[in-house]
Amino acid sequence: MTILPGRVLRALPAAAFVLGALARPFTPEDLVETTRLSGNVAVSPDGTSIAYKQTRYSIDKKRQFSKLLVHSLDDHEQASAPMVITEFSHDVRPSPPTGSGEEESSGSSRRMDASEPVWLSSDTLGFITTDAKSHTSTLYSVRTSGKHKSKPHAVFTAPVPISDVQYNEKSGILAFTAQVYKNSSLEETAKLDAKEQERADTAMVYDELWVRHWDTFVTDKLPQIHTLKLVSKSHKFKPHGMPQNIIRNTEGRLEASSSFVFSPNGRQVAFVAKRPGTDYAWRTTSYVYVADVDGSVAVPINPDGGGASASPTFSADGSRIAYLQMNAPAYEADRNQIKVYNVKDKSTVDVAADWDRSPSELLWADDNTLLATYNEYGRNKLAKVDIATGTLTPLVSDHSIGSMQQMPAQNEIMVSYSAFDLPTDLYRVSIEDGQMTRITRMNPQLGTDVYLSPSEDVEFTGADDDTIHGFILHPPNFDPEQKYPLAYVIHGGPQSSFTDSWSTRWNLNIFAAAGFVTVAMDFQGSTGYGQNFTDAIRNQWGGKPFESLMLSLEQLLDSHPYIDQNRLTALGASYGGYQINWINAHTTAFKALVNHDGMFSTISTYYSTDELYFPETEFEGVPFDKEARENYERWSPERNVRNWKTPTLVIHSEKDYRLVVSEGLSTFTALRRQGVPARFLYYPDENHWVLKPANSLRWHHEVLSWITRWTRQPNSDSTADSHANFIIQQ
Repeated sequence: MTILPGRVLRALPAAAFVLGALARPFTPEDLVETTRLSGNVAVSPDGTSIAYKQTRYSIDKKRQFSKLLVHSLDDHEQASAPMVITEFSHDVRPSPPTGSGEEESSGSSRRMDASEPVWLSSDTLGFITTDAKSHTSTLYSVRTSGKHKSKPHAVFTAPVPISDVQYNEKSGILAFTAQVYKNSSLEETAKLDAKEQERADTAMVYDELWVRHWDTFVTDKLPQIHTLKLVSKSHKFKPHGMPQNIIRNTEGRLEASSSFVFSPNGRQVAFVAKRPGTDYAWRTTSYVYVADVDGSVAVPINPDGGGASASPTFSADGSRIAYLQMNAPAYEADRNQIKVYNVKDKSTVDVAADWDRSPSELLWADDNTLLATYNEYGRNKLAKVDIATGTLTPLVSDHSIGSMQQMPAQNEIMVSYSAFDLPTDLYRVSIEDGQMTRITRMNPQLGTDVYLSPSEDVEFTGADDDTIHGFILHPPNFDPEQKYPLAYVIHGGPQSSFTDSWSTRWNLNIFAAAGFVTVAMDFQGSTGYGQNFTDAIRNQWGGKPFESLMLSLEQLLDSHPYIDQNRLTALGASYGGYQINWINAHTTAFKALVNHDGMFSTISTYYSTDELYFPETEFEGVPFDKEARENYERWSPERNVRNWKTPTLVIHSEKDYRLVVSEGLSTFTALRRQGVPARFLYYPDENHWVLKPANSLRWHHEVLSWITRWTRQPNSDSTADSHANFIIQQ
């Protein structure tokens, strides 16, 4: 693939960054109160409408507001308001006062906490509500016609919560995922849950890994796919028979680990799952399974796949299944390769096998062409892939495509789309030429009433003479004749990248709006630059990435004289938090650091993390192997805490089982015991990410307050040699 060269920003006219007469700077409050998509978007069978849920948090009211909407695709950019199907609000405080729940409106039938929109016909929308007390889920249906809708009609109630709801109109089959005990039905699971509540003790016992994953402890229940036949009479749907677990009879503990897809005729579903075994924690291997909706045994189509599988999708006639396959059985950042499986003769062909990018999602454009989203050079792009030749035809190369979805019309798809200065919205994309038509405008105030800084590409030379690409954002009313502090943001993963996309967590515009020149670089290990560049971080955690970050910083300061080198800060999460700890021991360039959910010790992390395949791949073995032990110890930040001198804000959450809270506490202890200024921000109810709106707002205020505190005034030694601080301490 041809990669366009990045642009190095040297100097910009101040007028380019002057706020408009009515615009004001972007704030954490603006970010927290943005309207957001929640869950899947459903396209009507005739392609005339979409249904989706949107949410918005109110800081003043301390409430989360949600709406289930139907949007006509004939209304470009919301010429008329979407139809509100249901709306709901709830108090999001940990212990809300009595009486602060949802207020029912007299005579109103639309105040329901709806999710999982699914079209049952072109004029009938289904959705799910789940009762917080009884833990039952009910499928409702609503008829929509023009600007009118019927009252919600209850179709059926499941005795346990359900999700991933889909419906195939041809077969009349509704399919969904529910957490059930092995060899148990929905009703049997509900009874076992009730019996579990009668226990006097709270003990949980394990004989094998996993014990916990991401932010929950593993239980005897697992997500499995269920089907239910629906019939319609007088435009009202009702169940025919009882729901059945279609993978119940498959041998072993089969866990459907990602959303499934129907075959075109609705007689089969394809999904990804790990094969039953005891190696979940140290192998990434998963398979694409196909199961009949009547409950036949699920069969993997790629039994010799090797690594992780993803994104199965049926061709229009159901004769082929395209999917993504990694080869390495314990490497979550291996390159995704495109495969096409022939259902009839069970053969598989490779597509674009020599393409050195890792696609993330596939759809069929026509019988001969696939659509693929992929990360490249700081953008999430969309291209057509010729199945026979592997030729790529770019469709969308600017900013970032999120999810994509088939439309009934064969000449277009629907995508989510965003940029650093463009909040996420829905668009239609022409498969012919990539032309985009905007569907929604959920946050019109951003970019008009509220100023968002545009980004510019920057490139520097890093370790091994590799090109290190990144982005720079400038504060509002930027004047290149003045001096500005720097926010140097380091991404996690580490096999990920900074992409020109909107984020509700690490949003670079927040730091720019607070007065910081904001720079984010993709060091070795980042994705979108070829597999060799991604692999270069293995057993190099404190090596090449750190060297590239520091070399890039020196070149940045040389080429951007308006950055005050005496007011530099660095911030990072996950691997970025690891890198903050490494930076603290190996340079005194920064006046303040922010470490979110970072790693303190490679050794302790191995024994407490959930996914063992990650450290075993990164450090080339297990820490109880002599040779691999040297790798763990070499790159462990704990070895160098005696050199820590830079004031650090440490953030960690109790439900982070990827990097447990003791990693943050250990970091804070090492800092304060040595008298280094530090602050510990702790969340008892968050995981590896801070997701709750009020918690997110507090996070932003703590972070901005910390980096502002230490960069408020320039260092008194302003005449110091410009590179004195960048000598790497050995």
